[in-house]
Formats: sequence, structure tokens, C-alpha cells
Amino acid sequence: MAAIGEQKLKEKIRTSPLGAYFIYGDEDYLKKIYVGKIVSAVVDDDFAEFNFHKFDGKEATLGDVYDSVEAMPMMSDNTCVLVEDMPLDTLDESGMSMLNEMVVNIPDTCALIFYMRSINPSSKIWDSIKNLFDEYGTLAKLEKKKNEDIVRTIENAAKKRGVPFEYGVAKYLIECVGSDLNTIQNEMEKLCAYALGRTVTRADVDTVCSKSLEAKVFEVMRLLHSGRFENAMAKLETLIRQKEEPTMLLGAFIASYLDIYRARAAVVSGLNAGEPAKYYDYKRKEFRLDNASRDGRGLSLPAIYECIEILAKADDLLKSYETDKNLVLEQTLTKLAATESDARR
Repeated sequence: MAAIGEQKLKEKIRTSPLGAYFIYGDEDYLKKIYVGKIVSAVVDDDFAEFNFHKFDGKEATLGDVYDSVEAMPMMSDNTCVLVEDMPLDTLDESGMSMLNEMVVNIPDTCALIFYMRSINPSSKIWDSIKNLFDEYGTLAKLEKKKNEDIVRTIENAAKKRGVPFEYGVAKYLIECVGSDLNTIQNEMEKLCAYALGRTVTRADVDTVCSKSLEAKVFEVMRLLHSGRFENAMAKLETLIRQKEEPTMLLGAFIASYLDIYRARAAVVSGLNAGEPAKYYDYKRKEFRLDNASRDGRGLSLPAIYECIEILAKADDLLKSYETDKNLVLEQTLTKLAATESDARR
């Protein structure tokens, strides 16, 4: 069983869009996009009411789907049957026989799409179903892209709109808004509209984009690590005024120092700063270790331990109902700044 990826699926849709599809994977944006491409390639918009059949797989029966697959096109050449999130792993022997009949003997005028929008078909029960589509249809798994691939996607899409990105800005955009492709697409559209044909800069991202809480807190940390304590405190106070949850803010503080610890420990051991990505969940966030290596320069492991201990005590205080949580955050930032300043002297 070998599921195809984005490029082969794109070619399949371009050259021969009819047939049976099983589309799954962890990249929601790409799944949605390519399901739409299949429908667009097969369905005549003027007669979609007659030839496009969409089912909620949690409500419809396999018999409903079978009847639509067997229906003749009306005033058009083809039909398309889209089934979202049908729990095929619960089919009995009769149901599996019907599914097998549909996929193996699908009419040459039909595109049948089983779209796993929110279901993750990862258990072994799904293997026989995947094998069926692999052998007689198209089994496509759309996985999350690596950051370098997303950077190229952003830059190429922006160029097509006549709005190039300055070097490094696409990577910075990912750091600010995360690597969800739906979010990136929306933010890129905002940037292109804002730039009005000129080159998009880092300052544009700061002005226009809705940054994730993680990105906002890491800005505080970057200012702190670079010795700009007053700026870091001002940023923190802004987040507090925006009523960000104190425990979430502290959690991001802790994440920053854990990144520094891991990157620093790797370097001290003679390894690359990115080595911890092999052992911890940094998928599509590998840049954090590079940033941590830079931010932690000049800090010894004992100094980093001391910072983590400060954060652990702050975490205990935040769990106390009688504590002024915002004051705890401000005091913690002050203690971290003093520790880093002493360590770098």
C-alpha cells in the first residue's frame, strides 16, 4: 500500500480526474483544496444540481452513495459523488462487499470521493479499505508540509500576485502566525493587499498580521534575551492589558527556556543546536531551536537551570487562587532579566 502525495494527485486530477478516491492526511487545507479541484474538474457548473451529489458520511448510508454512483449523468458527461467522513471502518461484511463493488466497477462517467475531513484512518482496521483504493482507485495522503516548502509556496504565490516577499520575510510570517496553511493563506492575502504591488517587508508582517499568542510571547522573550528589559516589560504589559490568560503566557515563557536548555545542551555536547528536534515535537517549528541557540548565547547551563527554577516557582504561585497573577508574571520577568544579566557579565 503506497498512498500518493500532492504532486501525483495534482497530475492525476489534471490528466484523468474520474474514478474512485480516498483522500486523507493531517493537512486540512490541502485536503479541502484538492477535493475542490476534483469536483471542479468533473462537474459542469450549469448542471451541478443534477450531477453533483454530496453526503455527510455520518448521516448517509452506503446504499445512498451507491445509488448516486450508479446514476447516469443528466445533460452533462460526468457525475461526482462526494462523501465526507463516512466511518467505513464500521462496515459489516455486506457493507464491505458493496464498497468493493463501487470502487472496482465504478462507472467511467463518475468521480467518487471519500473525503476524510476530520477522521484519521490510522488503525489497522482501515488497511483493507486503503488497499482497495490503492489497487482500484486513488489513495492520496496529504501531509503537512515542511517549513521550507511552505516558504516556497508563500513566495511563489506572492510573486504570481505581483507582490514579492523580501528575503526571510516568508519564514518570519510562519514564525508569527504558525504553519497552518489556512491561516497562512489568509495572512498572505492581507499582506499582498496591503503592499499594493511593492515588496512585502518584515515591518508589514508586524503591522498587518494577526500574530499567534506564542509569537507574541516569544517577542517578549527575544527582547529579554537581548538585554532590552524595559521593552520586554512593555510588551508583556500590553499582553496583560489585552487580557491574555496568565497561565498561557507563563507556559510560553517556560517553552522559551526549555528550547534554550535543549539547544544549549546539544551544543555543549558537541552536537548541532537542532539535534533535539529528533527527540521532541518540533515538527514545523524547527526554527525555534535555531532562535533558542542564538538567544541563549552567553548563558551557562547552571544559569538556564536557575531560570527554569524561577519559572517553576511562578507556576506554583499562579495555581494559588489568592495570587495577583499579573504581578507574578511581571516579577518573574524581572527575576529572569536579573539572572540573565548576571550570567552574561
